[in-house]
Amino acid sequence: MKTLIAILATLTFCTLANAQSKQDLKEGSNTIRLLGGSAQAAASFGLDYERRTGTFGLGAKILHSTKNEDAGKSESTTFDIHAVSHLFDHNDMDIYVAGGIGVSNMDDVANPADPTANTSDETLIGPTLGIGLAYTLSPQWSVGFEYYTLYNWSSDKVADNYNYANVAVGFNF
Repeated sequence: MKTLIAILATLTFCTLANAQSKQDLKEGSNTIRLLGGSAQAAASFGLDYERRTGTFGLGAKILHSTKNEDAGKSESTTFDIHAVSHLFDHNDMDIYVAGGIGVSNMDDVANPADPTANTSDETLIGPTLGIGLAYTLSPQWSVGFEYYTLYNWSSDKVADNYNYANVAVGFNF
């Protein structure tokens, strides 16, 4: 399954990046989304940037999540780069899918093999997948929802993936 996700994410990212010419990028639009929500019962917040041309875009995201000891969720900061495909963008409604690669730093992770051992910081690397819905309020503003998953391929001390559900407020310029 990991190989299939990697192949699909790589193909999507390469296809979308290749479809963008320098002229298209110069004539494109920018969107910044303020994100706020939840990840494994912990609060999350962040920023998402997208440079869009037509139905395709390239972007980056930074997302921070607080710690929740009851749910076993460590504090984390995630950065990713991604390609976006806007599947449906009509009548002020935009449905999009974003695939990319992410790096996350998790603080104070307990060792599952030895819970009494000291905690350590872990760096996670893996593909990301975002699915979003946005409603345009005006030419500059939109509101919506985004479900974002970071897959972990680099550490055995934490879960295989982390899911984030965020409300998004977008500003287009």
